[in-house]
Parts: sequence; C-alpha cells; structure tokens
Amino acid sequence: FAESWALACGTHTRTLSMSFMFGVRAARLSLRCPTGPASRPSSMGHSLRCYSSRPSRFGNKKRTQVLEQEPEAARGGDWVSQSQVKEAPPTAAGAPATFPSYEQRQQQAGSQYESLSDGVVAHMRRVYATLATGIGISAAASVTAMATPLGLVHPLIPGLGAMVPLLGLMYTSKHTHSQTLRAGLFAAFTGLSGWAMAPLLLVALKVSPAIVPQALAITTGLFGTMTALSLFAKPGSMLRLGVPLGAGMLMLLGCGVAGMFVPVTSAWYPLLHSINLYGGLGIFTLYIAYDTQNMINEYEMGEDDHLKHAVDLFINFKVIFQRVLLLLMGRSDD
Repeated sequence: FAESWALACGTHTRTLSMSFMFGVRAARLSLRCPTGPASRPSSMGHSLRCYSSRPSRFGNKKRTQVLEQEPEAARGGDWVSQSQVKEAPPTAAGAPATFPSYEQRQQQAGSQYESLSDGVVAHMRRVYATLATGIGISAAASVTAMATPLGLVHPLIPGLGAMVPLLGLMYTSKHTHSQTLRAGLFAAFTGLSGWAMAPLLLVALKVSPAIVPQALAITTGLFGTMTALSLFAKPGSMLRLGVPLGAGMLMLLGCGVAGMFVPVTSAWYPLLHSINLYGGLGIFTLYIAYDTQNMINEYEMGEDDHLKHAVDLFINFKVIFQRVLLLLMGRSDD
C-alpha cells in the first residue's frame, strides 16, 4: 500500500496543479475577451479587438457600423494618420504588412536557446535556484524523519498535508500576497513531500545504501538532458505535448488509485504497477521539457511567478526520483 501511495502521490499533485493552471488561464481569457470568439482583427492589420457583451446605447446594429467605419474615417479625415501612413518605412518585396503569425515566427526563429532574452534568463536562474532550495528542504525533511520517530508515520498523512500549502501557493499571487508567506508555503510543501518519502527511503537504504545516491544521480541526469533538449528544440515545439501528457496523467491517476485497493495477489496488480511505474517515468520525463518551454512562454506572456514554475519542476523531479528508486530496488532484489 505504501508503494502504491508513493507512485500515486505525485500523479495526484501534478493533476491538482494542472487543473488549477487551466482554470487560471480560462479566467484570464474570459477577462480579456468576455464574448470569446466574437473578436476579429481590424482592417488596419493591428491587434485583435474584443466586442463587449453589454448593450450599446447606439444599439447593436449602429454600434457595429461605427466600429467598422472607424479605420475609413481615420484614413480619410485625420491628417495625422495620413502622414503616419505616408512616412511609414516601406516593407520588403513580398513581406506581409501585418505582424507575423505564430507559424512564421517558428520558421524564422532557431532554437529556444537562441531566442532567450535577458529577462527570461534571469527568471530561469531564479526558478532553478528556488528548485534547488526546495530539493534541499525536501532532503533535510527526509533525513530528519528517518532519524526521528516521524519516519514511522504513514506517508499518507504528510502526503495529504502537502496538498494544503500547494493549494495555498496556487491560489495566491505575488501581486496580492506577501512574498514571505508564499515562500513559506513553498518550503512547507517541499518539506512535507520529503517527509512523505521517508518510509520509501528507509526501505531503499536497507536494500542497499548505494541505491539512493544512484537514483539521485540518474534523476539529475534525466532532468538535465530533458532541459537541454527543450532549450535546443524549436520555440514552442514542446508545448504540443500538453494534450497527450494530460491524457497520460488521467491514465496514471486511474491506475494509481486502482493500485491502492487491488490486492497484491490479484492478476491485475502487476499490470497496474508496471503502467504506473514505467508510464509515469516516461510521462514525467517529458513533462520536464514541456514545463521548461511553458515557463519561458508564460514569462513572455507576463506570468513571472518563479514559485509556481519551481513547483512544477519540483513535482517532476520528485516523481522521477521515486520511480527510479523503485526500479533500482527491484533490480537489487533480483
């Protein structure tokens, strides 16, 4: 039961984090454009315009006519706009007059590493420094639990307790809440996550003392490899994995919950265990590349919360470490 809980805990945490992020993005889109797909580009080739869902004092028909005639009035009656159009620098032959599309920007740009700005690099350094701090707090909590009677506590208790600071961190913002409070929530989440891993680490150390350092080295190597892969890939190419990875998360969630209640003697237990173990290792390894490019994309869109980005990467690191540890333990038993 403890092994199944260790496999399912990271899946539950990741699913909770994903559901919150999807809700935040949907709320932001609804605030930006209340009418959804009713927005359309203007004839001048500028940015998209959102039409308000509130009734206009001119009436719907007259309001639409006024908005459609605005560019013509600007070109015909305003001498400032005429001079700006005349003084605009000529574009190259065959070049589009409007802003390039997402596909055109992908074709023009090289790798994600070449397109990094100074602000993105500074943000990534802050995220990885926060991630390293969280891993250190988690390791200290695990060692403390193993050296004290806290290691005898069932991992379900600190595992569920870690959800509380995670929810507090996700439902707070750096613009509305104290940074000290949010840093404390991050420390509490990583500390409780390390406490929940203490029983698994105790068993691994009894099997072989070299298993834990080996698992840590392999996890760090996988993390660095996938991070480098995402940086040398095309900008936004890893974001296409979002939907398949989300479907894989739902599959892991179902297998993890079922594995907690299926008896070990059942014929379904080895299948569920293998799907959760190997499938989770592959999915969360790909999530490192996805979260790296997603962190860069969100920063460019204005989301510079380094704590939330560090939480996503910490969950990936923790789940991969757990699965690598279980694989090494199984090999040592053989």
